Amino acid sequence: MGMLEKYKNMPVQAKASIWYAVCNFFQKGISFIVVPIYIRLLTTGEYGEWNIFQSWRDILIVLASLNLYAGVYTKTLVDNKNDRDRYTSSMQGLGTLITIGLLAVYVFTRAWVNPLIGLNTPYMLLLFLYFIVYPAFSFWGTRQRVEYKYKSMVVVTAIVSLLTPALSLALFFMTELRELALVLGFLIVQCAIGIIFYVYHFIKGKCFFNKGYWKYAVKFNVPLIPHYLSLIVLGQSDKIMIKYYCGESDAGIYSFPYQIASAINVLITAINGSRVPWMYEQLKAKIYDRIGKITNMLILLMGGIVTFIALLAPEIMLIGTADYEEAVYVIPVVTLGVFFTFIYDLYASIEFYYGSTKYVMYASVTGAVLNIILNAIFLPVFGYIAAAYTTLICYIIFMLMHYLFARKVIKEQNISTQIYNNKMIFLFSAVITIVGLGCMATYLFLPVRILLIAAVLIAAFILRKKIIGILKSIKK
Repeated sequence: MGMLEKYKNMPVQAKASIWYAVCNFFQKGISFIVVPIYIRLLTTGEYGEWNIFQSWRDILIVLASLNLYAGVYTKTLVDNKNDRDRYTSSMQGLGTLITIGLLAVYVFTRAWVNPLIGLNTPYMLLLFLYFIVYPAFSFWGTRQRVEYKYKSMVVVTAIVSLLTPALSLALFFMTELRELALVLGFLIVQCAIGIIFYVYHFIKGKCFFNKGYWKYAVKFNVPLIPHYLSLIVLGQSDKIMIKYYCGESDAGIYSFPYQIASAINVLITAINGSRVPWMYEQLKAKIYDRIGKITNMLILLMGGIVTFIALLAPEIMLIGTADYEEAVYVIPVVTLGVFFTFIYDLYASIEFYYGSTKYVMYASVTGAVLNIILNAIFLPVFGYIAAAYTTLICYIIFMLMHYLFARKVIKEQNISTQIYNNKMIFLFSAVITIVGLGCMATYLFLPVRILLIAAVLIAAFILRKKIIGILKSIKK
């Protein structure tokens, strides 16, 4: 049977997983293509400012939207298959009201907020428009994943991925805005796309306010705000704190390998886009043994990818300039941090499904606060590279706390079956951490790295059928 025939015989869930991965890799691929362009057009300081804007954007959108398109939205779509249009438009209405409230606060505090964010009032108002309409695109994207409608998702993602850098670069060359050209290009494209889906959801759902949906969403998501903010702090505060302690130039240098290493997030997003709805279905049907088997294979897959990127770090850094070369040792550490985000999310999914959001909050806040404290201690002493290690430590602690809380939730639900093979997860996590950090010792020995990279690729080829089998298994 040929590859095309095998593809045609795949269940829609497996096809969706493949195309979501392709979609995310294309999106990130465009970002990688423009990264070397950006770092050559901008100074390290200007590149740092561009990345710091993205950090503030990610922090503020949590407050502006309550992250209604995450967590509660996916769960309700799985549980409620008959009223998805009205539910989506009502969530959009709730998000709009919250954003307008935050906008009112900004109006009275803009003299203090503008210098902190690094944007003037017109840019900030455009940013608030983004906060209002961008969730509409996220609602739509989440629903496409839950319903395995991958074709339209691929097309729209491709359009947005191409338009954003194209307009940003056009503005850069046509104006004197420098890094602000990237900010403006991003906001214009995202707002334009967001407005389309914003109007679409209201026309189709015809519901701005639904007391039951609003009450449940607020009750579910408000306790999670510290969690979502903490995740952003863990992932983004490094750059803000590096700017404060080491300068915007070091923030730019750190941002480059961080962007490269975080490519694994593309695969995690694609996998979780199918894994989470599938896992919720398994939990709902009380089919616990299948979850553990599939999870074991996914962890092995992620470990192989982490090792491959860590080994290839010196070659990856060649797309940058000489100003960024010393940051090559950041890539394996940050990559391991991303690996542990995948592990913790396995446990957090259990907490989310059973509504134990307070446990999610406890773990997230602890990790974020610890990250800030460690950065404040070690950044002034060791410089920007310390941020990678402090973040990795916090992600490991984060994962351990979610493991303990997930065990508590399972016990509260009177589930006697072991959902995950925890011993295997911890053993493999320890091994991949040692291997990932050990890869740095091979950077001065090219023949050794070539052999190791070849070994990883050969293993991937041999296991390709099992990898495809994993995708096929993530189904309702």
